[in-house]
Amino acid sequence: MAPEEKKEAEAAPVSMGSTSSGGGGGNKIVLILTLVNVIATIAAIGVVLLSFQNKKKAGVEDITTHSSPGDKKDGHGDGKEGGGEKKKGIEFGKMVTLEQFTINLSTPGSATPKFVRVNISLEVPNDDAESEVNQKMPQVRNAIIDLFNSKRPSDLATAEGRDYLKEEIRNALNSFMVSGKVRGVFFTNFAVAG
Repeated sequence: MAPEEKKEAEAAPVSMGSTSSGGGGGNKIVLILTLVNVIATIAAIGVVLLSFQNKKKAGVEDITTHSSPGDKKDGHGDGKEGGGEKKKGIEFGKMVTLEQFTINLSTPGSATPKFVRVNISLEVPNDDAESEVNQKMPQVRNAIIDLFNSKRPSDLATAEGRDYLKEEIRNALNSFMVSGKVRGVFFTNFAVAG
């Protein structure tokens, strides 16, 4: 480039998409479109928030029971589609919280012992079963300790392994329960260490 051409290129103003008539109409259109976009976004957010405020939160009373066709009282349908009805008297069991367990796990051939620290809650159907669990607490704790002692750390590493252990605990406790059976076993805290 020659020195004269450089001076002319530097001196010439650069126009950004507008014609030399200097209307500036492009900037107004961008400003209007931006304002419309902001207003539409605020309106959409408002609609979403209002729709979520009006929704009722699901609760225990919303649980419905579905009966099978063989469960009809007189052998005929009641004319209602879906076959579901709200169950008024849902009974939840009593929860019995056991003291924390710290139990050695089975580690054959390993020099470092592993142990589990776990809090367990049991669900029982009624007050009689709850008092029976409390009266038989030494048997309950012994059965749980024996089951944990037979497990390796790898047995408890997966959710399936822990669920299987819960089922084993429930079956072991139900083998000596008389006034009610254990409905559920829940680990409220669970850690394997060693």
